[in-house]
Amino acid sequence: MHKKLGHRHYLALTTFATLFLVMSYDKIHLETKLFISKLDAFWNPTPEPRRKGLLIIGHGRSGTSFVSKMFANGLRIYEVYEPLRYHNLTDDQKLQVFRAFITCNFPPNRLWQSSYFPPFWQFRKKFYVTKPREHLACMLSSKFGRNCYNTDKLLEALIYHCSQHDSTVVKELTTRIPKSTLSSLVPLLSDPKVNADIRLLHVVRDPRASINSRIKLRWFPDYKDPSFERRVRNFCDSVVENIKFGRALNGSLKDKYKLIFYKDVAARPFELAKEIYDFAQMKMSNKTLQWVVNMTNPMEKRAAKEFNRPYSLVRNSSANIDKWRSQSPPQRIRIIERACKPLLEFIEKLS
Repeated sequence: MHKKLGHRHYLALTTFATLFLVMSYDKIHLETKLFISKLDAFWNPTPEPRRKGLLIIGHGRSGTSFVSKMFANGLRIYEVYEPLRYHNLTDDQKLQVFRAFITCNFPPNRLWQSSYFPPFWQFRKKFYVTKPREHLACMLSSKFGRNCYNTDKLLEALIYHCSQHDSTVVKELTTRIPKSTLSSLVPLLSDPKVNADIRLLHVVRDPRASINSRIKLRWFPDYKDPSFERRVRNFCDSVVENIKFGRALNGSLKDKYKLIFYKDVAARPFELAKEIYDFAQMKMSNKTLQWVVNMTNPMEKRAAKEFNRPYSLVRNSSANIDKWRSQSPPQRIRIIERACKPLLEFIEKLS
């Protein structure tokens, strides 16, 4: 004889059944959502984050090396220092070089095997030799003699090392880029086939300071040379034209160009470091900040040691801004100020 179920038993069974149905529905609903999300991911895959690229362009002795090394001390940033320096390339080849290093993609090209060899871009040609037919590249050293390596493996190693970084920073001098004009780099900045967000950082220095520095290194004749004023005017006019071009960029290119001045790098290095890292959309690390401290506020003993090294990046930055005033003869200053009036007015207005 079956025992009749009471009201409380029916209530318990009903509650249990309801909970079971709710739990089953939730499970089915969750599994359905997971299935749909997997389908969506299959048909609409999330694109890989675009690589970050930064071109640092400026004339020699304008502060480009300091800015480049500031990025070299960042996180997962691959620095390529003056890749066009020792190579006689066409304008198209120069853009190929920039594109390859920024994207870490070196498609099959005779350029990599003959006149331009990526793993050795920082060496003078007399220090290495390539043998394309034998797929060899040889380092030449008076101490170690000749050491040869398989070119394919060298290139693979370079690509692997580059790809281990999220970003590439390329530093090059204005005089080496195609036609010495920033406009020549627009195809690189706007090419939809380049899977990288490439930006252009333009570094400009007071011509009285940069020309003074160039004369000390014998890169430039002094004021007694008959061609001095003409060369100074050509130098400054080219800088003005590039500034005008960069500031006239519009649309999507407007946010890809930034102009900075050497005096700001020297006077407020920490603030400017943050600005240019934000512009490049790269992450600034504590290591970078410490590097800036060490380079711009050296201990007295180290500062004295580095003072006579013209290529040293170590400087008492604020004291270095107007050093040219005490080093340049008045005649030189007057000629530069006359020939470079438009550029000096630009710097005064924009900085």
